[in-house]
Amino acid sequence: MKNRTASSLRLSAALGAAALLGVSLTGCSAIAKLQQSTADAWAVTYEVTVEGVDTATLTDVSYLDQEMRTEERTSVDAGTVTASSAGDGTASWKVDSIVVVGDNAKVSATAAEGERATCRILLDGEREIATATSEPGSAVTCEATAPPFDK
Repeated sequence: MKNRTASSLRLSAALGAAALLGVSLTGCSAIAKLQQSTADAWAVTYEVTVEGVDTATLTDVSYLDQEMRTEERTSVDAGTVTASSAGDGTASWKVDSIVVVGDNAKVSATAAEGERATCRILLDGEREIATATSEPGSAVTCEATAPPFDK
């Protein structure tokens, strides 16, 4: 009888330790999620324009995306996209995302042969943190780290 009680106690202790470990690991994950959910984040606009045309085909388009603060950033391969008339003699393609302060924002695309592409990364649709222009028919890449909020 004593052996059975001792075995039951050991089993109960082992199960209790396993449960405590599981709760503590889940707690760490929950704390990390909470920290991410309260982190400062910018609305970011990735923009690629081509001058002198009403429409343009951009290839090899990719950008870093994060739909919510608590999600991991992922690289989106948008492939081939059509830049539409911006009404000012340029064709423009845009996509919106978010970027947490201190994380990277990045967009790249390749213009058609003979066309130059310009990329920009805008915070809150206005503040430019990166810009670059390609050689005709070449790839263009903009990359920047999201700055802290102005205090």
